Amino acid sequence: MAELLIKNALVLTFDENALTGGMIADGAVAIEGNRIADIGDSAELAAKYPGVKTIDAAGRIVMPGFIVTHTHMPYVLGHNMPVDFSQLHSFWDMLQKMGWEWLEDITTQEGVYAATRYAATKLLKSGTTTVCEFVEGPNALPGILGATAKAIEETGIRAQVGFEVTERIPGAHILEKTSVAYADRGFEENIRFFEQYPSGNGGRITGRLGLHTAFTNSRETMKKAREIADRYHVGIQTHIAEIPRVFVVEKHGMSAPQILEETGVLGPDVVAAHCIDLTDEDVAILARNRVNVAHTPMTNSFGGNGVARIPYMVEQGMNITLGHDCFFTLDISEYLRYAFLLHKAHNANAGLFPIFQVLDWALGNAARALGMDGEIGSLKVGKKADIIILNPDSPSPIAPCSALSYFDMTFQGRHVETVIVDGEIVIQDGHSTKVNEDEVKKACQEEAKILWRKTGVQI
Repeated sequence: MAELLIKNALVLTFDENALTGGMIADGAVAIEGNRIADIGDSAELAAKYPGVKTIDAAGRIVMPGFIVTHTHMPYVLGHNMPVDFSQLHSFWDMLQKMGWEWLEDITTQEGVYAATRYAATKLLKSGTTTVCEFVEGPNALPGILGATAKAIEETGIRAQVGFEVTERIPGAHILEKTSVAYADRGFEENIRFFEQYPSGNGGRITGRLGLHTAFTNSRETMKKAREIADRYHVGIQTHIAEIPRVFVVEKHGMSAPQILEETGVLGPDVVAAHCIDLTDEDVAILARNRVNVAHTPMTNSFGGNGVARIPYMVEQGMNITLGHDCFFTLDISEYLRYAFLLHKAHNANAGLFPIFQVLDWALGNAARALGMDGEIGSLKVGKKADIIILNPDSPSPIAPCSALSYFDMTFQGRHVETVIVDGEIVIQDGHSTKVNEDEVKKACQEEAKILWRKTGVQI
């Protein structure tokens, strides 16, 4: 028997995708436990389920929660950090100094916990219900994933989680020295997590092995990553071609897709972030291995890394999803809109991409990338009840004929009113039901101050 009924809404199912998904003008969704029990006309479902708890969503949009396939939630500790940009002359400087020395290498478990609670709450409040979290912080081992999981448990978001496996030595320049021992520590952290949150556990948290890059790892480490992922029945998340292709070729004698294919890493269970500097051959390798791309246009722009060849990848039949590194705000509307606009401008082609295609990147495509398309990504009877309710602030009517255009023209995260994850209301009237938001923000700010002081910032 249903326990919650959301009625009188414009219901967008996105099943099987944004373009062909159902739109019910006066629709309702019934929830039983953590599953969707029924979808249909409001009057019919109200009569079918009398006396159950009801949310009157008149004037609202009801739809599946968004899915982000690449996040680094502790990176919010670096938001607005005063940075000496005179030290940053290239992407290598930004990565080595801003990314590693000034953030990851001085991250603590306390910082990870505080930042993840803050980021997860903000993500939920703007409509993201699932993330694929790639945790980095080599000096916070062992136990850093425990801090991550604690924050995720408390906030109510759904997540696949893994720690970066890398041979990078904190404090040493990546071009001068690496160590397999650091990769082994990363494997150990992941394995502990997989044993605590085994694949198929039915909960909100599962594992996904983090393999940092082909550039920061040896062939042996890459092979081991595939062996461990297969042993624990988890997918792999990695960064591919964020740095110029030539650096990987100089190290391995071949490109990142080539060496990752040779070592057996690639497959349909791989989520690859960035994928910028790729040749036609590189794209062909990723396509034939059915690798999923986590497109991160805002981060790529910030690093001056270029624009990923997403139109070409789509032509090759690749599964494109939407990711970000938790730079900038955590409002999913900004990432959707930037992805919607960037390729039009870059290619001087207004047809790239229609909004329904971009929405799929953060819904059905993302669910498939995470191996969860039978569970999330659309509203369908039997799927997990991961649902958001939007109260559009729009100058024009929001109806079935205009609903998709709303997401490119008008949608903002502040329009999200209610968020349900796994059948539980975790955001109500725009506020968390799980944590004290003021306390979460204060704790994150205090950890940011601690981290900033380590870089010499007087605060």
